[in-house]
Amino acid sequence: MRRRCGCSGHGMHGPHRCEEMGFSMGDFLTAVVLNELSKGDMHGYELYERVSNLEYYPFKHDQSVLYSLLRKLSNHGLVEYRIEEGSGAPRKVYSITETGKEYLKELRIYIQKLKESFEAFLMS
Repeated sequence: MRRRCGCSGHGMHGPHRCEEMGFSMGDFLTAVVLNELSKGDMHGYELYERVSNLEYYPFKHDQSVLYSLLRKLSNHGLVEYRIEEGSGAPRKVYSITETGKEYLKELRIYIQKLKESFEAFLMS
């Protein structure tokens, strides 16, 4: 989300995906977070616990990494949150937006291309 490229999508508001930008672990974490939120709304710690225990995401992060990413995704309009009052302190419950769902589709297509490239590499 932080890199710029020279493609025609460069002038778009918010993040976009193109071949010139490459793919980072941060992009993968973004895809993982959006994917998990596409299954249902969650508060930050619940999302952190879920991501930490995913079989398909072996990387471990401090909670601060996830919360920082959630702020960025919110600023880009990919997720939104509501404040939920409870027995403890109020907490943010995050949900994916329509824009976030579209971006997740783009990421899935790109990840599929990467998967095919990695498989070809491993077979060579």
